[in-house]
Amino acid sequence: MQLSVTVPKMIRVWFAYIALALFAFSAVGTSAAVAVDFARDIQPIVGRHCAKCHAADEKNGSVNFDDPASLFGEADTGRRPIVAGKPQESELIKRIQSTDEEIRMPPEGERLTKSEIELLTRWIGEGAKIPSTAPTTGSKKIDRQHWSFQPISNPDPPPSITPDWSLNPIDNFIQSRQASIGVQVVSDTDPATFIRRASYSLTGLPPTPNEVRSFVAASKNPADFDVAIEKLVDDLLSRTTYGERWGRHWMDWVRYSDTAGDNSDFPIPQAYLYRNYIIEAFNHDLPYNQFLTEQIAGDLLPYENQEQRNRQRIATGYLAMARRFGSLIERYPWHLTIEDTIDNIGRTMLGLTVSCARCHDHKFDPISTRDYYGLYGVFASTRYPFPGIELFQSQHDFVPLLPEAEVELITAPFQETTNNLEAEVKKLLAQCEQQKIANAAEALTTSIEEQRKANDKLDRMLIKARKAGEKLAEHLKSIPEFPTAYAVLDDRAQNARIQIKGEPDRPGAEVPRKFLDVLGGQRLPENLADSSSGRLELASWITSPENPLTARVIVNRVWQRHFGTGLVPSVSDFGVRGEQPTHPELLDWLATELVRSSWSLKHLHRLILNSRTYRLASSDTEKNVQLDPNNHFYWKFKRQRLDAESIRDTLLLVSGKLDPTMPTAPHPFPPREKWKFTQHHPFKEEYTSNLRSVYRMTKRLTAAPYFQTFDGPDPNVCTGDRDQSVTSLQALYFVNDEFLHEQASHFASKLILDNVMDEPRLTQAFSTIICRVPKADELDLLTQHLVAVRKIASKDSTIDSSKLEIDVWSSVVRSLLRLNAFLYID
Repeated sequence: MQLSVTVPKMIRVWFAYIALALFAFSAVGTSAAVAVDFARDIQPIVGRHCAKCHAADEKNGSVNFDDPASLFGEADTGRRPIVAGKPQESELIKRIQSTDEEIRMPPEGERLTKSEIELLTRWIGEGAKIPSTAPTTGSKKIDRQHWSFQPISNPDPPPSITPDWSLNPIDNFIQSRQASIGVQVVSDTDPATFIRRASYSLTGLPPTPNEVRSFVAASKNPADFDVAIEKLVDDLLSRTTYGERWGRHWMDWVRYSDTAGDNSDFPIPQAYLYRNYIIEAFNHDLPYNQFLTEQIAGDLLPYENQEQRNRQRIATGYLAMARRFGSLIERYPWHLTIEDTIDNIGRTMLGLTVSCARCHDHKFDPISTRDYYGLYGVFASTRYPFPGIELFQSQHDFVPLLPEAEVELITAPFQETTNNLEAEVKKLLAQCEQQKIANAAEALTTSIEEQRKANDKLDRMLIKARKAGEKLAEHLKSIPEFPTAYAVLDDRAQNARIQIKGEPDRPGAEVPRKFLDVLGGQRLPENLADSSSGRLELASWITSPENPLTARVIVNRVWQRHFGTGLVPSVSDFGVRGEQPTHPELLDWLATELVRSSWSLKHLHRLILNSRTYRLASSDTEKNVQLDPNNHFYWKFKRQRLDAESIRDTLLLVSGKLDPTMPTAPHPFPPREKWKFTQHHPFKEEYTSNLRSVYRMTKRLTAAPYFQTFDGPDPNVCTGDRDQSVTSLQALYFVNDEFLHEQASHFASKLILDNVMDEPRLTQAFSTIICRVPKADELDLLTQHLVAVRKIASKDSTIDSSKLEIDVWSSVVRSLLRLNAFLYID
């Protein structure tokens, strides 16, 4: 009995244990069936595997796990990362499951585990709910509060600390900051030094000895000095040399060149028209906002006559000036030319590195890939001129500068053939492009043999397109030449598709033409989307007074070219990685003043050069050097070396050989029918003249040795700030260069003709080159040098006696040209 009772009891106990185990198992199953919680289950996965590339500061592909809307909308690829309730249609699931290195996620590092993939799949299947209280990835957000993206303030100038020192509001701002650290400004410079400084700053040329004497005589006391400076500045701004000087600065920023930059560096005879437009715009004080508008969209502006129409069309040479690449018409990389356009607009006009967003969202600034392709569509809707390449040796799509009726009269006999050939080339190139995209897309799913066949097919299509292009190029050479401009016109209006990783054969989502979101994000109106590139609207967005960057950037550039350093030292980068302004209130006041003065750059020059800050001496004080060794607070004038153009132009000026005219014809390029430039035999000609340096021919691939020696601009990129190197090559130039010796000899001949006695000659030479009368000890040293050179020269039997005196005085001149007093501006 005992046994019969005990067994059932034991069975009941085991059943209880079994039931408990079953309950525990069912509990596990129940927990697995519980809805996936985003914060508990998904957020940790995102943090481990996704946040590095898809969070607020790295939202690659426009996918940002801190912004739920981006997860359910269209990504840069054109597909949706998450389709709620449909994991099989969600790009996220496809990417994390893929083994293809081109598309798998994450692209590097540890892959997701099977359980993590299952959790994400279940979460999407359950509706992909993200509560509004969900924590963020913890990543650092892009700084939209950065100072340069904030509206321009209109600060009142601080009160003057020493009223008799400040001459205008610039001085009030500067003095206020100086007082904050305790630096004491140095005294004013002397009149002779000032006129030399101002003359080079505004015209790139020195004053004549007579101009120096007159200015010094008119500056006997402080009140007279003020009046003399005001008159001097107005006079310098009225000269044509002002436009040549400041036009050269603009040419630095917009990477002006007379050649295209492709691997043959094809010449562009018409480029000079844009150069002359720039110079004349500065001389006429064209309002800066109008200046930019004409360069971006001059062809879209109204006009009253053919002359105005031509001028505005020539202005768009700015866009045409974008670099060209490659040598094949059938694989011509227009996307790189458009990138160069966007990059230059960003750096030159906005002070932003916009092109960094071509392949992915900007790493530091709030500029997305969609921003980039919103601008890209504007220029994809623009017809760029074709300067010629190795396998298409003819210009094409240049803009006529004749009335349309005259153009038709010239081209009518050739037009039918032109149209047919252009249509054929366009059709073949479009077919090649479609085949390239198809091959790239199918490469992920087809066999190696199928890929080979597809590529062979594409090669045959490319060869056919090349032959058609060469036929068109030969035909174009038969059309009589007529005046044209290296300029742009509107083409077929179209939005751009994002190029995944910057590759044109990997198109993603279509992006409407628009401006940068951080600067307003304006979009091209729907009524213009099918009829206009949007360049005119882009120009209005860039030049809007509401845009916080455009006015700041240009006043900073002007300040930098006068003082050697910008108020924002990184003149072409106002982004997060750029430098902070040393005087933010002054920068905003100058920007406001520029807009208030109808965007007049001459008004800006007058303000700066009539300030006390600009007239300070360049001397040091021990205390100031300790407090502010880099002169950030402008307690003195920063000594600056003459740039390459000013050195060369001065040599020509003092020798009497400078040709001051503006050329109104192209450089002497060979006739176009003789162009046979190739990658291995690119255009390399040099054309010498006695014109100002701004008018010299500039090539992109082979810079002139002189400009390399003296830190000339790089014509391939925006040169915001030139180097001021000190090298042995520079010293050797002043000893050995043939051009310098020629100019020194010409000047020596003038000295001998103008004066009979040595001392007047020495005084004239010193006054002309150094721009002041020599002191007694300086005159003594020059006399000793003259005597020593004469003695040596008289013993040299190889020197022609009729040229002996010229050689002696040429040596004296070269000695003066090697002085720091000549090479530097104090």
